[in-house]
Amino acid sequence: MPHQPVPAPAHHDLEDVIDHIIALCLHNGLANEGKGRVSVADLMDMLGERSFGPLLLVPSLIAVSPVGAIPGLPAITSAVIVLIAGQILLGHEHFWIHGWLARRSVDAHGMERWLEKFRPVARFIDHLLRPRLPALTGGASFYAIALLCLLIGLVTPILELVPLGGIPPNAAVVAFSLAITARDGVWALLAFLFTAASVALLLTPLWN
Repeated sequence: MPHQPVPAPAHHDLEDVIDHIIALCLHNGLANEGKGRVSVADLMDMLGERSFGPLLLVPSLIAVSPVGAIPGLPAITSAVIVLIAGQILLGHEHFWIHGWLARRSVDAHGMERWLEKFRPVARFIDHLLRPRLPALTGGASFYAIALLCLLIGLVTPILELVPLGGIPPNAAVVAFSLAITARDGVWALLAFLFTAASVALLLTPLWN
């Protein structure tokens, strides 16, 4: 019987997160003769219930990937983002996901294949991340990020009705998640600006 993959460490960069998800995909695939699945519960267990940044990062990263084109998957990733961000705002130290949602899954091989292609991008992004401007990722800013991620998660399923409409808001959650994980206020600032620009773009038809 294959060994369980090693849980992700408490602090990690994007490539570390990718490596651990790939290991999980390979493990589940081998355990089920190449037909394995990776569930929300699997990802939660791997990342740890208190890894705030990575827990927000993974569903948003899946949503902006080709895997996110699977019918119904954007609604699942949005629900995970809403639940995690909501529990951050409520001050929970451990996250809870409903059993039905925890059992939702994607093909392990398809996810592993896409993540392998994404690894060089992750490595490049990691070179741009470093702890700076801590005021923009801690304290009140941390809860402001959680609130924005909650709102983005609520509106994304509506935006998905427009082709590629869910990519900009999920990209903002990816940036916020990286900012929290790396304690990088510059990325938080960029994510705030990107979110504001996305909202303005969406509201432009209403002003005309």
